[in-house]
Amino acid sequence: MIPSSLNGFFPGNKAAGTDKLYIVPVVGRDILMALGSPSLVVESAEADIMRFYCERRLVIGQWMGVDCEVWLLSSDALAMEGYSVKELRSVLMLVGDEEFALASRAVQMLEWQVNHQFCGTCGQRTTQALADHALQCLPCNSNLYPRISPCVIVVVVDGERCLLGRQVNWPVGQFSALAGFLEAGESAEQALHREVFEEVGVEIKNIRYVGSQAWPFPGQLMLGFLADAVTTEITVDGAEIEEAHWWHYQAMPERLPPLTTMSGRLIARFLEEVSAS
Repeated sequence: MIPSSLNGFFPGNKAAGTDKLYIVPVVGRDILMALGSPSLVVESAEADIMRFYCERRLVIGQWMGVDCEVWLLSSDALAMEGYSVKELRSVLMLVGDEEFALASRAVQMLEWQVNHQFCGTCGQRTTQALADHALQCLPCNSNLYPRISPCVIVVVVDGERCLLGRQVNWPVGQFSALAGFLEAGESAEQALHREVFEEVGVEIKNIRYVGSQAWPFPGQLMLGFLADAVTTEITVDGAEIEEAHWWHYQAMPERLPPLTTMSGRLIARFLEEVSAS
């Protein structure tokens, strides 16, 4: 059953039997989009020509109340007229949160299936489970589920200033929130204390949860926070973070992440809170 309140993307592993069918066409890890279209989904009638290039297909849920599949197309599909591929990060700038969640799931589910065709324990080929989105190893009697890697991202606040850093592989002038993966056995709060201190040498307190975002690079769940600074002296690690500064809310960097990202939302929340105080 599809919830009556459904207004966007509802992930699932079974078709609801809707009259129409939507397709998310993928080539490699990129989304194939119709030229001039504001949406990444294609109705099945329009996608009929893509069947010739389809190498793998998978139900990923419902979009706007309609069954939705992701189709993995061969690179030959790039020759089709009227379409172009968009790297997933660029899709983030073109569509809303719900549709980006759809694209994220499409790419993640395909990548999970491709990378887990064989059991890591016995080496036998896996098969698609019928009950849920799992790959089964029948000899081991085990199910393999898509892996989600939690990570934390934080904007550290010191009064009217916030702490933003630039990773070593980023262009000069581009700054964002600090982030890192959880280690085994860590809580999100422990990871925040460790990551901030490791990357910039700053101690924090008063951690506040803001929100989360699925981030398919390759399969992360971003947990976003604000935190207050205990110390303010910056010592960058030089490995992940090349440059970090305290930025006054009225003199922020010119190159900041968009509001469609969790880092952009955290920065916007800081600016909103400090402006209202």
